Amino acid sequence: MPLLPVPVFAPGASTGRTPATLRTVLHRTSKDLRRRLAPRAPGAAVPHRTPAWRLWADLARGYLALALTLLPRPRPARTVTVFVASADPLGARPGGPAPY
Repeated sequence: MPLLPVPVFAPGASTGRTPATLRTVLHRTSKDLRRRLAPRAPGAAVPHRTPAWRLWADLARGYLALALTLLPRPRPARTVTVFVASADPLGARPGGPAPY
């Protein structure tokens, strides 16, 4: 019996539905099986895992950054721009026009 067509982000859906093609599912399954069934040689390097303390430190850093966004920051100083205009035109010289 086929599943009923439901939108991916349906508000009434009881579980999240992620669209996946048959090709994607088969590819992931075969990759996982190869990884699990591959013979391991003695002394072979174990895949690198992130240490637990680093995961906790990253989580704490995220919460600290979130808490810092809630603290009030000082407002920037108010500035006043002053424009000064002279009474003489810009091209006027004290001795008259420039000689050629």
